[in-house]
Amino acid sequence: MFCKSRQKGFTLIELLVVITIIGMLIGLLLPAVQKVRSVAARLQCANNLKQIGLAMMNYESTYSTFPAGYLDNMTTSPVNATATTNPDPNIGWGWGALILPYLEQESLYKSININSIAMNNTSAAAIAFHKTVIKGFLCTSDDTDLNTFGILGTVNPSDDTTDLETFYLSRPDGNFKLIRFKLAKSSYAGINGQRDLRDFDSALGLGMLLRGRGVSIAEVTDGLSNTLFVGERSSIFAKQAVGWLPSVCTWVGALPGGDLLNGIFSGAPALYILGHTGEPSDPHKPNSPQAYGFFRAEDFTSKHSGGVNFLFGDGSVKFITDSIDGQTWVKLGTRQGGETTNGY
Repeated sequence: MFCKSRQKGFTLIELLVVITIIGMLIGLLLPAVQKVRSVAARLQCANNLKQIGLAMMNYESTYSTFPAGYLDNMTTSPVNATATTNPDPNIGWGWGALILPYLEQESLYKSININSIAMNNTSAAAIAFHKTVIKGFLCTSDDTDLNTFGILGTVNPSDDTTDLETFYLSRPDGNFKLIRFKLAKSSYAGINGQRDLRDFDSALGLGMLLRGRGVSIAEVTDGLSNTLFVGERSSIFAKQAVGWLPSVCTWVGALPGGDLLNGIFSGAPALYILGHTGEPSDPHKPNSPQAYGFFRAEDFTSKHSGGVNFLFGDGSVKFITDSIDGQTWVKLGTRQGGETTNGY
């Protein structure tokens, strides 16, 4: 005689209880997972800056100065900050482009000759160079599917712009031919000092990365470990001259004419590669929105909670909190201000 066993299944109530418990467990685990991811992104970002710091040091070992914030011919002593034209054909290439050989990007660096062509060169090689995305220049928290951005820049009237998006601009100060350049995004901007980044003023910055010349170690009398070098700027929205625009940054350089029709302040294409701390009377602390909740385009910001990663002149990387004292923050932005800081 055979007995047929009968297996009991879940009742509807039991199934609902199990689903509820699983949902509660997921709810408890998600914040922990997100926190781990956030910490990992912050650490990877810090490592990016450490590699940039090593590249800066290797550049200094080769040339006896750190790289210029961006290239031009303003190397006279004293610097001619009142000049209105710039005869140097190589204007524009930034500190990020100059350290490429020390970031295992020598083949990219050699794909063009930045010592003989300008940043607004329209050759196929230069166009490809402009839009090359380098992971080491991207914070994981700021890495998106859109890691290039378009910007209008001036070119010589005789330049061949066939198949390039071309514009013409007439202003009281002259007629301009522009094309839309595509530039690779970066999450890191260099410290120019405390003041606004008007183009010719940036040659006189009190920080580590200037227009037209490199800074020597001997000039950093405040001490390399007490001087900001390169910090984070995330792709947030910032209030600029014509409204709310992405606060973007590039490793490529300061594009000639990049301030004419792109919404940034006149005379300030350096905003795309440099930043400043603000002056003692008006500190621009990290991640600190201004009136009406907007950020200045030249500020340092991140998508990390509570602060930004910053590379110092000695190659160390520190997490600067949003709550840093404003005067301490401003003091860290100068290389020879003679100030003392009381921790941060």
